[in-house]
Amino acid sequence: MHHEPLARKKQVALGGIVPNLLRAPKAMPYLDVLRGLLQVRRVMADKQIHVFGIGGTATLHLAALFRIDSVDSSGWRNRAARGIVQIPGRGDRVVAHMGSWRGREPDAAEWRMLEQCRRPACQRFGIAGLTANGIDGFCHRATHNLWVLLQEARAIDEHLKAGTYRHWHQAHIENSIYGRLLHAAMALIEDQRWHPDGSTQYPQER
Repeated sequence: MHHEPLARKKQVALGGIVPNLLRAPKAMPYLDVLRGLLQVRRVMADKQIHVFGIGGTATLHLAALFRIDSVDSSGWRNRAARGIVQIPGRGDRVVAHMGSWRGREPDAAEWRMLEQCRRPACQRFGIAGLTANGIDGFCHRATHNLWVLLQEARAIDEHLKAGTYRHWHQAHIENSIYGRLLHAAMALIEDQRWHPDGSTQYPQER
């Protein structure tokens, strides 16, 4: 590293990643964002990397693939306030109309997934809890979103450790944008014949 003060640091935090992945105005191309993350992880292999704003089911996968050490986000709460819940492998869905916020509503299969959510409060209060107005609805959606993120992070970690991630994510991710992002991330890792866990290529299926 050529920046001596930065080279002495043990931890480094990155910001501005998610707005680009969410296609904010003047957003960088997806591949440029992914290449930048991978380059930072490679150059700073001896440091702990924290990324601000990663709190979605897609960006969690990218953080895991690039071996980002820690992340944080208020996105799960912000989504809840806007009437939005997260569905594993599919993304954000609007279940309660809050003001001017708009978005995609769940289809029949996704409503069934929400009905079958294993979060204890979802099992007790069901769809009525997620679609409620006021503080009750917000709390149900917020805790549902956090539950989904924690379960997704656990599943990602388990499949990466087991060497089954590639097959699992292909069946798990049904959102085409998410799928393309993850495919691009794994292609970059394989093209460079390097993986952030220290191996020379992406782990093969067992």
